[in-house]
Amino acid sequence: MDPLLKGKIRVPGAEVRVIERCGSTNALLQEEKSPRTVVLAAELQTAGRGRHGRRWRSARGAGATFSIRRRMSCEQRKLAGLSVAVGIRSARALRGLGARGVTVKWPNDLMARHCKLGGILIETRPSPDGSVVIVGIGINCRTQPRLGASLGRGIAALDRVARRPVSRNAVIGAVAREVLAGLEAWEKAENLRA
Repeated sequence: MDPLLKGKIRVPGAEVRVIERCGSTNALLQEEKSPRTVVLAAELQTAGRGRHGRRWRSARGAGATFSIRRRMSCEQRKLAGLSVAVGIRSARALRGLGARGVTVKWPNDLMARHCKLGGILIETRPSPDGSVVIVGIGINCRTQPRLGASLGRGIAALDRVARRPVSRNAVIGAVAREVLAGLEAWEKAENLRA
């Protein structure tokens, strides 16, 4: 198992934090008051969430589970469709790390070989100067043989679809950088329309 290490997760312009265990990284960042952009990664989430209240499962050391919190100057109503943009950016980052055949299944699943590789949960809320966006991402990094059977569907993992071994720190850094670039581009585009 490659441990998550704050110093190995490179995300310029963001405060990177690593914690051992939490219920949900998204929930923790909902409570955040700092105006800074934050990337919060957890070795283990006990109450990770997906769409429609589904649980996100990941064994210790088997996945990259993290959330990104960023303030955006555009209004909350202008963030519709953001999940597709984040999905495309996440897939691009994973392909850049050597993962083959990563695609997005609308609106928030990352797929590889027609099996679920990861998921994205975006939560927004209004703020006095625009919006706060929290992007929760879970990516299967190591194969968990029993997981697919317990969920009743095919599960993909980076150790099977990547051309070379990839550390979880590199996965979090690459995806977070790409997602943050996407959020910045979205914000600029919306502000130009205003």
